[in-house]
Amino acid sequence: MVQNLTMRNQSERYQISEVQQDSRKLVLNWADGHQSRFHYIWLRDNCYCSECGDPRHGEKHFHVINVPEDIKPLSVDWDNDQGLKIIWSPDGHRSVYEPQWLRLHCYSTTERENRLHTPILWDREIATNLPLLAYEEVKSGDIGKLQMLESLRDYGICFLKNVPPRLGELESVAQLLGPIVESNYGRVFDIVITPEESRTSVANSGRRLMPHTDDAYQDAPPGIIFFHCLIASNDGSGQSIFVDGFELLQRLRQEDPEGFKLLSKYELCFRKRYDARIDMQTCEPIIHLDSRGNLKRVRISNLFAAPLDMPEEVIEPFYAAYRKLMRLYADNRYWLQLQLQPGELVVFDNYRILHGRTEIEMTNQCRHLRHCCVDRDYLHSQLRLLTHRLERT
Repeated sequence: MVQNLTMRNQSERYQISEVQQDSRKLVLNWADGHQSRFHYIWLRDNCYCSECGDPRHGEKHFHVINVPEDIKPLSVDWDNDQGLKIIWSPDGHRSVYEPQWLRLHCYSTTERENRLHTPILWDREIATNLPLLAYEEVKSGDIGKLQMLESLRDYGICFLKNVPPRLGELESVAQLLGPIVESNYGRVFDIVITPEESRTSVANSGRRLMPHTDDAYQDAPPGIIFFHCLIASNDGSGQSIFVDGFELLQRLRQEDPEGFKLLSKYELCFRKRYDARIDMQTCEPIIHLDSRGNLKRVRISNLFAAPLDMPEEVIEPFYAAYRKLMRLYADNRYWLQLQLQPGELVVFDNYRILHGRTEIEMTNQCRHLRHCCVDRDYLHSQLRLLTHRLERT
């Protein structure tokens, strides 16, 4: 009964029951009781006939500047099998819109809210229920791969076990999402803790690293990051730390709304030099929000923070808010702290998740992780493709 009801409701969702029109827009009433309003300029701009292109696939030949300001239909007809048909004034152009396509692109407040994804926020208690999958599940088919992508979308992080601790396996996992991105450290970066390697990067030193987002000094920091453990320290040092940046920003927003606004308005500069070869610097707000005030990205790295460059009267209140946020990041109640073991791989969203590690002792068997990145676009591309392929809603 539940499945039949769901199928019926889905059918009603895409069935037009009535069409009304006024001087500027069409009003569509749907069988499930919802009402959509589509402005004529929006409908004409999104015609997907062969002449105008196909916005469903990201291709448009028609240009919005060719829409007359007083555009309106000469006639409107509709049929749930054949679609909504409009003949436009003044040129007589004919457009046809599928009911399902119209409903999926309805821009009413309720439908826009329904399309928003709500991340699952977490603190150290996530350790009792990690988003964890076996590598065999992920590489064997679409279902396991989609589970990994959904964990990344929902939690910002996913752990894989049974990834053979040998060269080449990291690349195999990363390429399930998309092409590996070349960086200043190469296509793949070996994080090996030895006195010699420590001169290459702070990551190769034994220093304790506070949680941070990677490469905050770049205009476009890495999107999705992969760490594959080949060797773990034999003395228990060098434990990995992961923090849900969105959880902490939500707490700051609740505790200090004005401080939250300052950190989302004013830019903090980050800088790093590479042996006099490269001098990277960028200035961006720590907190990035979308147009509706939802969290979109966090960019934070105490290690590479440059001097504040903002109006004099903002310096002290900014520091007050910044210190509150840094105290939250330094609070291990929010840390997922664990020792990655050989054969374990973690993949996470660098726009949301901070990572760090405890100090590493120089021993005969020091930790060896391999690291690479994939552009974040491929996460959402693969999510859309697999969701469609597996007919998930």
